[in-house]
Amino acid sequence: MFFKKIALEDAPIVAGALVSACRLDGWSNPLQPQFLRVLFKNLMSYDADFETLLPISIEEFKKAIPFQEKHSEVIDLMLAVELLCHSIPESVANSIESWSGALGIHNERLTLVRDLARQSLAVAQSDFYRNNYFSDKDESLPHFHRLVKEYGLPAFMLTLTADSVELARWEGLGSFPENSLGSGLWHFYKKRGFSFPGSVGGVNPSVAHHDWIHVLADYDSDGIGEMEVAAFSAFATQSISPTMNFFGTLSIFQGGLLQSIVGDKPHLGHELEVHNGSERIVDAFKRGRACSVDLIEGMNFFDHAHIPLDKLRTQWNIRPKSIEAIV
Repeated sequence: MFFKKIALEDAPIVAGALVSACRLDGWSNPLQPQFLRVLFKNLMSYDADFETLLPISIEEFKKAIPFQEKHSEVIDLMLAVELLCHSIPESVANSIESWSGALGIHNERLTLVRDLARQSLAVAQSDFYRNNYFSDKDESLPHFHRLVKEYGLPAFMLTLTADSVELARWEGLGSFPENSLGSGLWHFYKKRGFSFPGSVGGVNPSVAHHDWIHVLADYDSDGIGEMEVAAFSAFATQSISPTMNFFGTLSIFQGGLLQSIVGDKPHLGHELEVHNGSERIVDAFKRGRACSVDLIEGMNFFDHAHIPLDKLRTQWNIRPKSIEAIV
């Protein structure tokens, strides 16, 4: 994920690289320079006008920042900016591909966005579901590989065979103390009419992991709420896998490029294009980065389900949302 290795003093060079790779003859979506300005101002203490900022060449960038681990984060930033578009321009896709090639960066996230740019949507959907942190957790599910062989990609997200023991575990959260994490998760599902893991058609336990974060961080289950959770989660861990999830979620709810397996309605995108959309995503980054525990790797939320939500938020340094993110 970006801004884990990139330092504050790198900000002007990184900003120039983003302009060079993504702006070209003009931004494809007015959200792009707005998002970048909010992002850099809040996470890097660097305020710049991305409409007028001068670009830098690949050679200038490599000379100023010669470290491969930072190069990977810069390419991730470029991909995030690219995914703000409802349709990825070929010129921008080619430009970022030139940068990644020159910097020697090749990974699953780049492959996902290249497939989206080429309209290879079936391949991109497979990229997304097979390479995010849900799939890492799916490996521990009983008979998972048999389910994949029988049902394909839905096995990465959904409960496909009834499991009464698993269902009882989640339904049992309703008996936890009021205002506890477990009670909050139970009410989150019941309020929305969601089926619990273990019930055919509900999400599987791996995907349900992110629902605990919905409750902890107080994010809704609408499109922008899903993007906020994905942004928060990508920063609240040392794992790189949630970065893929953030990109896929962005492409579903903002780009309208991928379609989610969960739910029966198509997502048309553009859901970040509200008055404080950029502020909400950047605030989620900040809140996730401030979190004092890894919420993805090694986290079993059932171990903490009996604890009051407010106590956990304090203990794990899950800060309140900023004013800009809620007005």
